[in-house]
Amino acid sequence: MSRNIVLIGMPGSGKTVIGKETAKKLNMIFVDMDEMIQAKESKSIAEIFKDGEEYFRSLETDCAKELGNKNSLIISTGGGIVKRKENIDYLKRNSIVVFINRHPDNIVKDVDIQKRPLLSNGIDNIYKLYNERIDLYKKYCDIEVINDKEINDSVEDIIQKLKRRSFVNAQDDK
Repeated sequence: MSRNIVLIGMPGSGKTVIGKETAKKLNMIFVDMDEMIQAKESKSIAEIFKDGEEYFRSLETDCAKELGNKNSLIISTGGGIVKRKENIDYLKRNSIVVFINRHPDNIVKDVDIQKRPLLSNGIDNIYKLYNERIDLYKKYCDIEVINDKEINDSVEDIIQKLKRRSFVNAQDDK
């Protein structure tokens, strides 16, 4: 598959885990945008956020622009990638965008919110962010997958939906 698959969704929705498993199944390269940003800055996301959310969002835009010119990647984005339309425009150049939709109740159950800068203000902030972003996630995605079962179920759901839309050939799914 030459097009990228971009995963969007809330922090804690499963983008990274689902992305890694989908990359294995489709024999593609996995890229985590947060890890890419951390490597470029030699800082953790929490440390980068100390310089301000806008600074982080600019770094995110730079990565989106760079990755939008590449092929055959599975890209896990940060939860706020949808806050700037230009990010989606860059990524959609050569990508199918998949929204990993996981209800905030499920995120709250098993995500360590202290390690997530925008969630560290408490559980209520998860619901607030979800309500602020849900329409953007739905607007920008080509495919929506509900992550409310096992990881492999979400991976198979993505692959089947990609096949139905002729984004993935049967031989790509090994």
